[in-house]
Amino acid sequence: MTFHALLIFLLWAAPALASVDEEVPVVLREPASVDTRVFRPEARARVESFIDSKTLRAISTYNDWFIGEVISLESQTPGAGIIGFLEVTGIENKQDGTYELTCQLLRQSRLSFIQVGDQLMHLDLSSTNERYKGTTDLIVKESNKDISAKYKPLFTQGVAVGETAQTLWEDEYLVTWFGQVNYGLKSWLTVNTVVPADFLGAMNAGAKALIYESYSNIFAMGLNFAKIPNQTRSTLNLNIHWDSISSESVVSHTLLSMALFSFEDAEDTTAIKSLGTSSFQTGYEFILDNWDRVLLGPSYNFEKKAVGGYLTYLKIWDKFHLSFSLNATDVASLKFSPVDGYYLLFDAYWRF
Repeated sequence: MTFHALLIFLLWAAPALASVDEEVPVVLREPASVDTRVFRPEARARVESFIDSKTLRAISTYNDWFIGEVISLESQTPGAGIIGFLEVTGIENKQDGTYELTCQLLRQSRLSFIQVGDQLMHLDLSSTNERYKGTTDLIVKESNKDISAKYKPLFTQGVAVGETAQTLWEDEYLVTWFGQVNYGLKSWLTVNTVVPADFLGAMNAGAKALIYESYSNIFAMGLNFAKIPNQTRSTLNLNIHWDSISSESVVSHTLLSMALFSFEDAEDTTAIKSLGTSSFQTGYEFILDNWDRVLLGPSYNFEKKAVGGYLTYLKIWDKFHLSFSLNATDVASLKFSPVDGYYLLFDAYWRF
């Protein structure tokens, strides 16, 4: 298999700084003693009063709440939907047959205030919830429950754009339709390989490790190795990732990829990040109300001394992702070419 054939395979088979205040990350959990408990989806509790800036009281006629449960808060304002997460810290059985819940605020959307009369409910994010509107404040960063991929941080922006600073959750997979398999070895370490290329003599492997994470910033570093068919040298790239939450609907992504080892004709691979050339890229992820994403930003390749860029629409279901993008390796060129011009690309992958 020639190098150019490999490049064409990856490209067209792949179509097969502002921060916010630090907040507590939400971990959706359920004690082992109640794993088999059946919750009534119609159960509600009404916010009655505020104890302090982080604690409130609510009244419910339902008895299927438990201490330590993370529940959602739905605004009474029409169209606002779910605006926060709370943890149940106390339950009192009242003489009139109702239950008084004491809840501590974990996370809240900056777009809405909590009001007396708002509703608390059990949180089920295993599938699409129309009341759960897209916002950076409500991204689920960690959970041991089945969570729809819509509500997770993006792990990758696509084969042409590159990965984010996020790692997969432990024991989680992300599989692309052109055969790249990513696996969360630990919550801080993700490994990957393109399986068809391994069988075709282009042995390859990659790893990305989380270095630092706060609510609004995350740094990661990774290595990508690939053996190039019909070449005497292999390629090794060092990747430095930085993600930052810029607002309630925008996440910025920055990637610096440095080629430690390269090969002849590496300039022909600029359409694929971390494959033999050095580049710098920054861009923005816009989270829509339905949790789909719009991605855009510029890039610069040091070998070609060319400015490129991308514009992508990413549609996300519970496990499946599908994206369509317009990409450029050189915005000054009027060619329709993945090597030194413009090209269209679609990407598909599953996260489970």
